[in-house]
Amino acid sequence: MLDELRVVLTAVMFLTRIPCPRWVGYDPSHLARSTAYFPLVGVIVGVAGGGVLWAAAGVWPPFVAAALSTAATVWLTGAFHEDALADSCDGFGGGWEKPQVLAIMKDSRIGSYGAVGLVLALLAKVGALAAITDAHPGTAVRALVVAHTLGRWSSLPLIWALPYVRPDEEPGAKGRPFAASVTAPRLAAGTLTAVLVTALALAPLGRAAIAAALALAALVTALAARYFRRRLGGMTGDCLGAANQMVELTTYLLLASAWLRR
Repeated sequence: MLDELRVVLTAVMFLTRIPCPRWVGYDPSHLARSTAYFPLVGVIVGVAGGGVLWAAAGVWPPFVAAALSTAATVWLTGAFHEDALADSCDGFGGGWEKPQVLAIMKDSRIGSYGAVGLVLALLAKVGALAAITDAHPGTAVRALVVAHTLGRWSSLPLIWALPYVRPDEEPGAKGRPFAASVTAPRLAAGTLTAVLVTALALAPLGRAAIAAALALAALVTALAARYFRRRLGGMTGDCLGAANQMVELTTYLLLASAWLRR
């Protein structure tokens, strides 16, 4: 049990800035096994963001509360996935062939595609969250938990289905520790976590909302996998982060839609 706790905390350390006890240490095998707990980390981040939103909504207008909540989750994760989204926008937007796309993604500087993509994604997140908060703050908290959970779940099927495409000799690649790390049991465990969290969080909205959120996350992930395979023949760490952001954003858009607000 202690060894498995180390695996859980390794996932927390990798995906967030939350401090963990020193006895957790670092073990590459723990990092590989930690993928099954990615959705659980999403729950932690979503609950933290939901707490900020709930408190801020009692003081400021919905847009400000949503912006503060988004800022809190970005700070808590060190903008880990937002950085990946910007790199992916630059790479896929500015590159044509696979080597060019990978080289642009690796560049730490942000370009026009990355800047525009990141700003638009953040604006859409805040706008959708503000709309949900304006209708019902409690639903906005639930939306945060579900979106962050499903966003981190999306990495599991992508790692499971796609090969890692960066060269082995290339240093500092974010996705290499997880290449081929998602086994069928880990994928099943992570998927079960994501489904249960979504079902519990969205239960007040009804079965249709639960099914729609799960189906949309699966669809966006599948489309991302198809795109990454076509452009790169596989995935990178930046691809995983970009898919995470797209699933998170589309979950907010779904829950802010007129269909669910009728």
